[in-house]
Amino acid sequence: MGCGSSQLAQEASDQEQGKAKQNGNAGAAVQATNGSKTDDQKGKTTRARRLSYVTADANGVAQPDQAAPAGGSKPSTPPTGSGTASNSTRARRLSYISNDPNGGSGKLAPGQEGAEEGAEGAEDIADDGMAPPAAPEGASDGGERTLRVNVACMSRAGREPGFKKTNQDNCFAFEKYITEDQSLFGAMDGHGPHGHLVSGYVKQHLPIILVNHLTTEKDVKRALTSGFVEVDKSLGNSRIDCEFSGSTAVVSYLKGKTLTTAWVGDSRGVLGREAKKGQWEAIDLTSDHKPTNTEEKARILRSNGRVERLVDEMGQPMGPYRVWLQYAWIPGLAMSRALGDVLAHQVGVTSEPDHSIVEIQPQDKFIVLASDGVWEFISSKEAVDIVAQYDSAEESCRQLVDEAYQRWLTEEEGVVDDITAVVVKFQH
Repeated sequence: MGCGSSQLAQEASDQEQGKAKQNGNAGAAVQATNGSKTDDQKGKTTRARRLSYVTADANGVAQPDQAAPAGGSKPSTPPTGSGTASNSTRARRLSYISNDPNGGSGKLAPGQEGAEEGAEGAEDIADDGMAPPAAPEGASDGGERTLRVNVACMSRAGREPGFKKTNQDNCFAFEKYITEDQSLFGAMDGHGPHGHLVSGYVKQHLPIILVNHLTTEKDVKRALTSGFVEVDKSLGNSRIDCEFSGSTAVVSYLKGKTLTTAWVGDSRGVLGREAKKGQWEAIDLTSDHKPTNTEEKARILRSNGRVERLVDEMGQPMGPYRVWLQYAWIPGLAMSRALGDVLAHQVGVTSEPDHSIVEIQPQDKFIVLASDGVWEFISSKEAVDIVAQYDSAEESCRQLVDEAYQRWLTEEEGVVDDITAVVVKFQH
């Protein structure tokens, strides 16, 4: 995960050598451990429960030691470099996007191209301190900001005993986006063998693609949907093998005091509202896209897909409900909407996002966008209470990520999912 705009080639070089995320392919993410049969079974069951992709035999029995299907013949980047340390934390400087006619549509603002170089493994969360971008040609500069923000984002690679874990999450944060009075924030959670490349691609391209849609389209929800669909189509035409790999995305677009959030998958957004002095209310901006949701399941069934759980060696159901082909135990995606995931899209999984719109009021103090590494063991209310304790976006973001990491260690006996959070504090 990283904040700001990264280079996809660098993501491929650093991350291709890692194993599939535990939210990805079971064959890469689950390894048999030494010890009693009971401990071994528990370890496999725990890991399989967290995965977005698994493999299974013809009877639907999980095969934790089986390798993932190649999923196509597209070229992949050979492993190079030393990779990412399992417990590394990445912090990126905030970047700016504009469609300055002198710099080309959707290019980064001057002086930011190298802003994130050398940030890999850094422990500090970076504030922005860059000059704002030029406004689009023929567009108003938005005047003075009606709502100022203080933003920080942090990403921490997960932990899988016996594996060198690759962080498949990503994020971006643009305090000033297109014009002075607009901002864009997002968090992505990759899954599958190439999930890190997919989320990296989305981080790099989605903010640029959205520039044109948000500039020309008056309906913000339609513009965000068009951006999601376009980046998904672009992924399908890229060199990344997306047949069994994809990414969630939660994106919040702030214009004036209107906050519009679009999302696919189970990365989540929550608004922190101060009810009374010292008392906080958590307002969910998103709802997870699960294949068991009535409308989601109906769409999958209409597309000749199946929604079922796996069974273990004893014939007992295990893990979440997943999306499968009608006559094959693939792909096994544990969400009903995602970017990428070419095979799953054939049976009803879609890249079109849901939306929510909120008018920010004086009692609304911040938002949190985060991957499911945060939400697995921390509720929306708990996250709001943690963030509310600190005035600084940096410190509150760090505390939230650290708390999520510690809960994973406690609950999952050393297994930790990738954890990413973006905290946006409103300055009324």
